[in-house]
Amino acid sequence: MTPAKLRYRGVAYDASQHEHPSAQPVDHIYRGQHYEAPLKHEPNPADPELALHYRGHVYHHRAAEAARQVADS
Repeated sequence: MTPAKLRYRGVAYDASQHEHPSAQPVDHIYRGQHYEAPLKHEPNPADPELALHYRGHVYHHRAAEAARQVADS
């Protein structure tokens, strides 16, 4: 049995090539800003002192609290 060909907007692609992104830097553009970063990278550590603002509300990183809730359930 052969896997079905995947298509997006008429263009065929092989999904197995997208499962393991490369660590090579790729040129990205976000809101007009160019930067180079690999598609595969480690996330930056969260700064618990940093206040995040979203739609007028202030949030703080609560990784330890979230980990406790997961461990308790």
